[in-house]
Amino acid sequence: MPRRLKRGGGQPRPYALRFVGAAPAAALFVAAAAAAAPEAPKLAGEVDAEGYAAAVAKQKGRVVLVNFWATWCVPCREEYPDLTRLEKAYRDKGLAVLGISIDSVKDMAAVDKFLAKMKPEFPNYRKASGGDDQIFIESVDKDWGGELPFTVLYARDGKKTKVLSGKQSFDTFEAAVKEQLE
Repeated sequence: MPRRLKRGGGQPRPYALRFVGAAPAAALFVAAAAAAAPEAPKLAGEVDAEGYAAAVAKQKGRVVLVNFWATWCVPCREEYPDLTRLEKAYRDKGLAVLGISIDSVKDMAAVDKFLAKMKPEFPNYRKASGGDDQIFIESVDKDWGGELPFTVLYARDGKKTKVLSGKQSFDTFEAAVKEQLE
């Protein structure tokens, strides 16, 4: 014989209330959580020599720190958290950080994984494949030997003010940036 709720004094059990409409409520919760979850950082695109100059010029009026990195470069991976920390600390004071991966197309899965782990809030690009690497290098800095990591600092007027070759510390980045922000 089927059970029925008693009229009058009979109250539904609390667990019965939890299951009524649980599927739609769960679906709404999952949808809301997915909408609120930040998307994993992705590359903003590819840049060649002209694209690099345009990306820097787009930030005119801000101090711009451009870091060249690769997932296979251990010092690059080691200094990257300092860049994310620096950008968070100084973005409201006029700093723009740009990252440019030198990874090849075949290493894009590693780049995506690295960016998802690091969660940078600044744009990252990949050096466009093809073209003459020497032209790209010279467009960044004529004295750059191609070593990584490599960082270039630009003043608010877009002029290059400092080049930092090799792995840097947060303190080194901060000192260079503060000098330009003053």
